[in-house]
Amino acid sequence: VDNQELNRNSLDGSQEEKKKKKRPKARKDPKDPKEPKEKKEPKEPKTPKTPKIPKEPKEKKAKTATPKPKSSKKSSNKKPDSEASALKKKVNKGKTEGSENSDLDKTPPPSPLPEEDEDPGVQKRRSSRQVKRKRYTEDLEFKISDEEADDADAAGGDSPSNTSQSEQQESVDAEGPVVEKIMSSRSVKKQKESGEEVEVEEFYVKYKNFSYLHCQWASVEDLEKDKRIQQKIKRFKAKQGQNKFLSEIEDELFNPDYVEVDRIMDFARSTDDRGEPVTHYLVKWCSLPYEDSTWELRQDIDQAKIEEFEKLMSREPETERVERPPAEDWKKSERSREYKNNNKLREYQLEGVNWLLFNWYNMRNCILADEMGLGKTIQSITFLYEIYLKGIHGPFLVIAPLSTIPNWEREFRTWTELNVVVYHGSQASRRTIQLYEMYFKDPQGRVIKGSYKFHAIITTFEMILTDCPELRNIPWRCVVIDEAHRLKNRNCKLLEGLKMMDLEHKVLLTGTPLQNTVEELFSLLHFLEPSRFPSETTFMQEFGDLKTEEQVQKLQAILKPMMLRRLKEDVEKNLAPKEETIIEVELTNIQKKYYRAILEKNFTFLSKGGGQANVPNLLNTMMELRKCCNHPYLINGAEEKILEEFKETHNADSPDFQLQAMIQAAGKLVLIDKLLPKLKAGGHRVLIFSQMVRCLDILEDYLIQRRYPYERIDGRVRGNLRQAAIDRFSKPDSDRFVFLLCTRAGGLGINLTAADTCIIFDSDWNPQNDLQAQARCHRIGQSKSVKIYRLITRNSYEREMFDKASLKLGLDKAVLQSMSGRENATNGVQQLSKKEIEDLLRKGAYGALMDEEDEGSKFCEEDIDQILLRRTHTITIESEGKGSTFAKACDPF
Repeated sequence: VDNQELNRNSLDGSQEEKKKKKRPKARKDPKDPKEPKEKKEPKEPKTPKTPKIPKEPKEKKAKTATPKPKSSKKSSNKKPDSEASALKKKVNKGKTEGSENSDLDKTPPPSPLPEEDEDPGVQKRRSSRQVKRKRYTEDLEFKISDEEADDADAAGGDSPSNTSQSEQQESVDAEGPVVEKIMSSRSVKKQKESGEEVEVEEFYVKYKNFSYLHCQWASVEDLEKDKRIQQKIKRFKAKQGQNKFLSEIEDELFNPDYVEVDRIMDFARSTDDRGEPVTHYLVKWCSLPYEDSTWELRQDIDQAKIEEFEKLMSREPETERVERPPAEDWKKSERSREYKNNNKLREYQLEGVNWLLFNWYNMRNCILADEMGLGKTIQSITFLYEIYLKGIHGPFLVIAPLSTIPNWEREFRTWTELNVVVYHGSQASRRTIQLYEMYFKDPQGRVIKGSYKFHAIITTFEMILTDCPELRNIPWRCVVIDEAHRLKNRNCKLLEGLKMMDLEHKVLLTGTPLQNTVEELFSLLHFLEPSRFPSETTFMQEFGDLKTEEQVQKLQAILKPMMLRRLKEDVEKNLAPKEETIIEVELTNIQKKYYRAILEKNFTFLSKGGGQANVPNLLNTMMELRKCCNHPYLINGAEEKILEEFKETHNADSPDFQLQAMIQAAGKLVLIDKLLPKLKAGGHRVLIFSQMVRCLDILEDYLIQRRYPYERIDGRVRGNLRQAAIDRFSKPDSDRFVFLLCTRAGGLGINLTAADTCIIFDSDWNPQNDLQAQARCHRIGQSKSVKIYRLITRNSYEREMFDKASLKLGLDKAVLQSMSGRENATNGVQQLSKKEIEDLLRKGAYGALMDEEDEGSKFCEEDIDQILLRRTHTITIESEGKGSTFAKACDPF
């Protein structure tokens, strides 16, 4: 024991020393604890090792602490786990019986990946708020807050059948696999040698560097080779205790996608201990990053995926460049061809593809600016496929926001046979992609210049900035940029990065090419055609103010050949109408108190105005008032004081004390608490949008305490977890009632037609952001009429801000009404002048200070039907592009 402890201490010491020397490699896993010397070879990448060394599988086994071959012979006829076996058979159809018998022995896993031993559950429930509240559940799966979400709801999953692990453990030696995570636990009865029956606790575990195919039930005794197993069990049980009250929510132990083969990247042949040939494949799993790729035996993989890989590998590397055909070769397609899976384009989509091809033949870069929900993604993909059929096999580049990446990949695979690679993730994942997915290699393993395995790469704006050197060296035949309004700022780094790339043809996708100013439109035009639009000064002199009809018509004439714009109502006559109800909410007495305090604190700036240097103070005051209108808990120190005052009139020992205090503090939450039961009873499903992540935290607390099942997406939720949340909400039999979204994180390319009600908790400075949010559920494919509830605080600066934002649509309509605009990501605050800010604050201040004290109390006492009858104004909107998108709500008081 002393020697083992000594070895472990010396290993920890060397690990610590290594961390100090080379910080980026600090996440590397320790290897065999009995061979600390091997720790001094840190050069091996975290990606799966290129399998040119499969001739010596024993070495790989030693490095990753897999079972010794001698033991495997003893148990070669025994299955490791009937549960794992059943799971594998379900996913990998057509496998031979008993194919799992030595997976753990024969599978050469990837190089070590980081082990996360820190406890992820010690953070506060809401790190941004100042009061440490009850930590309801940090890791609920339906909240998808982090990768360990599976652990949290594992207790509610179906327990696999009882299977003894003692036989399998015979094949695991002293350097057994390390447990990466524990997903569930159960008690099983086992017989001792004496014949006595005892209850044994077992854990469903995933091993480090092995895929989810190899998850199994194991007792503490089976797992004791993992030196940290007691700490991991302790953490798992602590989490399990937190989630007990949600035990009725039963989900999978882990995402079933994790055992579905996404793609095969490489193969390796070797021989086992008996001299028989063995083939391993390097597998990327669905919904998991490239760095989690593992080597798997042939019999454990779906034959269809192997055939797909072999077809890809049989392609001859292309090194000669095929030139773009001349303009006179263009011919209009009268009907859609049949794409993969018998898919066909709608008539207006075919028109869009024809237009894109016409511009490509004529070497004219262009903007596809269809209204949201008309299928710009599909039109772009089929356009690239048409180019491919002309003999130009790429490389094509698609740049899109992170949230839309899974949708782009899905549509590529649904509509075309193109080999598409998603270039995103950690450095280890990107390195794996570079090694296995990007380039053809000669027999010596050298990259063949100008020859690419992929036809198209899908990546994010962030990758263009972080990994530009890798992508910059590729001569792209066509680039498609989704949500292209991200390029509206001429000085942004993204534009600089794109200008350094070799882009033969550019297509921009946006629904809002003109949002706030003509200057932003120039930025897009200059990127597309720098020679045609060289000078911003000249352009702004001609079109900057857009005061005359003549100027508008001239700008339209310039845009017409470069931009195609259609509205939903022009192409889809059967789309359900959208109805928007503006609800004027009262400030509660608590809110009025804080509203006045904020104004009194900043009285100097409001009364005197001050110089231009005081604009930041005015903006800060505005933000504080905005927080107050949403919920006073967002103001520093307010929560503790409100709870103290609430104790004076309510029983602090009541189980719903915290909940009632939270609801009664804010008029908007009072309304939500009255509105949601009505919507639930009517069978509706709801999207709630807010600008503030901390406001979503409060709404999340509310939903948990009211026991409404929900999903959530904000900027902190990563791409694959976002898509998982969307899929769970969109399932036909889903029980999720509410989807919480940050307006900007949830406003880009996310399709949530499963919902038919949208609540805008707080309006955006830029109305286009709110239109995007509404279009998540009001788009083609929506069969129900969509109801929008917009919450506006009466007689506050928020009311004035809303009216101001409404005017911004005027510019969009003036220029684009005959061709029209969609999505966005701008911050309208910066567009306001100092005078406008002061006016907003003064008007809001007057309303709040002069209001009668009892209005807030009346509002809290009214039922939802009274509120909807007396305090609302409803309008029906056929399409965002025409008519009155934002109506002025009548003041009912």
